[in-house]
Amino acid sequence: MSYALGMRIKELRQIRKISQEQMANVLDMSRQRYSRLENGQVDISYVMIKKIADYLGVPTSEITSAEEEKKELVTLFREKGSREDVIDSVSKIEKILKVFHAHEKLYYQMKEHDDFVD
Repeated sequence: MSYALGMRIKELRQIRKISQEQMANVLDMSRQRYSRLENGQVDISYVMIKKIADYLGVPTSEITSAEEEKKELVTLFREKGSREDVIDSVSKIEKILKVFHAHEKLYYQMKEHDDFVD
């Protein structure tokens, strides 16, 4: 699992003042394993993400959205004085890439899951 995904789950859990122990119980796992999940050391299935999202009262997309704190391409383009239409295009591309990166592994798990069949 990606570290960014685990950190996002941790952030949402802490905002709601929910303990790791409570989350571990929801997912039927030990607190230690849950801690490794938040640290990106354990793979997570779409079903688990759905359980977490339901328990936290958020859509799954709020968990899987890739929000990074490093300087974004849009910022770099702005600093170079690029035109606004170019900046808008770069922003859209960057968002697509972030979402793709966050969802790449989950996509294949979701595809195999019965609830995801068209």
